[in-house]
Amino acid sequence: MPSSPIDVLARHLEHVTPADPFASPPADLIDLPTLAEVLDTLPDPRSRRGRRYRLGPLLTLSLLAVLGGATSLKQITRIITGYDPGLRARAGLPGTTRLAASTLGRLLARLDGDAFDTAVYDYLTALTTDPPATSSPAPHRTPLTGLAVDGKTLRGSRTGDGTVHLLAATRHDTQTVTAQQQVQAKSNEIPAFAPLLSKLDLSTLVVTADALHTQHDNARQVVTDGGHYLFLVKGNQPSLHRRLKTLPWREAILNDRTDETGHGRREIRRMKICTARPGLPFPHAAQAIQVKRRRTNHKTGKTTIVTVYAVTSLPPGRITHAQLAALIRGHWSIEALHHIRDVTYREDASRVRTGTAPRIMASLRNLAIALARLIGWTNIAAATDHYRSHPADGLHLLGFTT
Repeated sequence: MPSSPIDVLARHLEHVTPADPFASPPADLIDLPTLAEVLDTLPDPRSRRGRRYRLGPLLTLSLLAVLGGATSLKQITRIITGYDPGLRARAGLPGTTRLAASTLGRLLARLDGDAFDTAVYDYLTALTTDPPATSSPAPHRTPLTGLAVDGKTLRGSRTGDGTVHLLAATRHDTQTVTAQQQVQAKSNEIPAFAPLLSKLDLSTLVVTADALHTQHDNARQVVTDGGHYLFLVKGNQPSLHRRLKTLPWREAILNDRTDETGHGRREIRRMKICTARPGLPFPHAAQAIQVKRRRTNHKTGKTTIVTVYAVTSLPPGRITHAQLAALIRGHWSIEALHHIRDVTYREDASRVRTGTAPRIMASLRNLAIALARLIGWTNIAAATDHYRSHPADGLHLLGFTT
C-alpha cells in the first residue's frame, strides 16, 4: 500500500475531467492496494471442497460489474462471464468461468456482513485520509469535514421478518461511506449511532445528523471522541425546540444568505446564529442556528417558507459563517447518495433478500460510487456507462496492472 493512496487518486483526477471524461486511468494507479487482497482475508463461508474461485478476486469482479452498472445478481454473473478471459485471469479467476447467479447469491448471503463492511470501509477510509502533515497546524485551525449520519431501508429486501435497514456515515465532500451498520429498523438507529462512529477518528470531523439523532448521549459521545456535532432540532426534543424558538432571532443579524435556482425551483436560505445562552438544555451546545428556507416552484408559482433550527458544539469563530451554512446543506449529500443507489442502481427494486446479501450489495454500490467520485466523476450514470464499455479501466482502478 502506498503511503498516500489519495495522492494516486488525485493524479488520476487530472485525467478525468469534464473535457475528457473517458480518459484511461494512468499507469501509477498500479500503486493502489489491490482490493482483491483486502477481500481475500475475509472469512470464507464455503466448504473447501466446493471452492472453484478465490473469494477476493470473485468479490472484486463483482464490484467491477457493479461499477459498470450491474443492478442484480444475474447481471453481475452475466457480466463476469462475458469478460475477456485475460481480464478475468488478471483479476485472479480462471479464464473459463461458469458462474451462476444462484451460486453467487448463496455466497453473498453467507458472508460475514460486519467483516465485509469493516474491510470495505477501512479501505475507503485509507483512500480518503490525507497523510500526516510534517508540521501539524494548531487544533483550532485544522480544516474540518462534514460527516453525515443517516439510515436507509432496502425496500426490496422485505421478508416475513421485515426489511434490511442500514445506518451509515458519509463524508460530505466525496459522498464516501466510511462506516455502515445494519440495524433492525429505523427506530433502532439511535442506539447504533455511537457504535457506528466508534472506530472513526473524529478529530477533523463535524458529525451532522437529522433530528432523530439529536440525543444527549450522542452529543456527549461525539465530543468525548474529539469531534464536533451539528444536529437539527425538531419536536422530538420539545424543551430544546421551544428554547430555540424563543431566542431573540428578530434582533440577530443575518449571518449568511444563499440564492440558488435549479430543479425547477428557486430557493433562498437565510441563516442566523445565536451564541447559546447558559442553561441551553443540550450537552456542549455552543451555538444555536436558525435557517429560513424560502422555496418557489417555477411551474406552479407556489412559495413555501420553512424554518429549521440546529445546535452545534462548534465555538464561535471556529469556522466561517459560510462554512457553517455549507455544513447544514452538506448533510443532505447522504440523501443524494441514496438517490443514486435507487435511481442508477435500482436498489429499491432489487429482490435480493437472503441473509447478508442485501447488505453486501449495498456496500458494493457504495464502494463503486465512492471510487467513481474520488477519481472525478460527477455523473455516476456516465461513469457506469464508461466502465461497462471499458472494464479494463475499472480493473486498473482497483489496482491491477495491465
